[in-house]
Amino acid sequence: MRRSLRVSMISAAVALSAFAPAAAQAKPSVVATLPDLWALTAAIAGASLEIKLATRFGQNPHDMEIRPSQILLVSRAAALVRNGLEEDAWIDPIVEGAGNPKLLRGSPNVVESVRGVQVLKVPTGPVDRSLGDVHPLGNPHYTLDPANIPLVTANIVAGLSRLFPDLAGTFETNRHAFLEKVAAADRRWKSILAPYRGAKVVSYHDSWPYFYRAFGFVEVGIEEDRPGIPPSPQHLSALIRRMRDEKVKVILLENWYPGEVSNFVARDTGARVLAVPQSPGAVRGTEDYISHMDYLVNAIAKALGSP
Repeated sequence: MRRSLRVSMISAAVALSAFAPAAAQAKPSVVATLPDLWALTAAIAGASLEIKLATRFGQNPHDMEIRPSQILLVSRAAALVRNGLEEDAWIDPIVEGAGNPKLLRGSPNVVESVRGVQVLKVPTGPVDRSLGDVHPLGNPHYTLDPANIPLVTANIVAGLSRLFPDLAGTFETNRHAFLEKVAAADRRWKSILAPYRGAKVVSYHDSWPYFYRAFGFVEVGIEEDRPGIPPSPQHLSALIRRMRDEKVKVILLENWYPGEVSNFVARDTGARVLAVPQSPGAVRGTEDYISHMDYLVNAIAKALGSP
């Protein structure tokens, strides 16, 4: 109820802003919900469109507060690029508050980037809030596997070409050039991480199954027993025993989470805590997809190679 009231108040403020003189917009605006989708859409659109990000770089997408700037951004957008696996379900009240029916779910102006991707960790059985921030449609962090990028970018090109048919050739040309760069970078990433294939890793949050699959890592466990909820002592005790038995060397901590739990587990296991950005732009200079993956790969290789 409080969220509905807050959205209504913000929507009213945005509506009032419509009476102010609007700046001329030279290019159509497309909003991407998350930094990885923003980076991929920007690579495809090039200079043809204005690609906007609905969040801030380095912001935890599970902990969102609706702001007037987001509603204003969405109210002026021609298209919306979204994850498709509920990682960005918070965009729905923003779209409703913005009064832009073109961006409602199911609209041809909405690009669901996940189409065709083999989704990992789809829950079985009933899913409710007692399980924490579980994603009922599966793990949404699929862009961390470079093998998924051709499919994701094809979905984005198809969606944008529907809306801007005169630019379809430009989008496809940009996509092919981008995919060539990703393929070359992926060969480099696999070479860097090849000595560590089969390495056993733990993470704070369940962000990494696609990355593990791409580079041959083994997931030993996750510090959260329910996503978004602090882990129980029993869960951590069992995880610590397993980590000792499996000789886990590295704990991946998404850098928007506090480090107390990971540091506690590290002290009891001898593992190293590696704070890493889960999405582009969380570290300065990693706003595009390739520089983000470069940062991740090199940081993880260095951590696994340290004595």
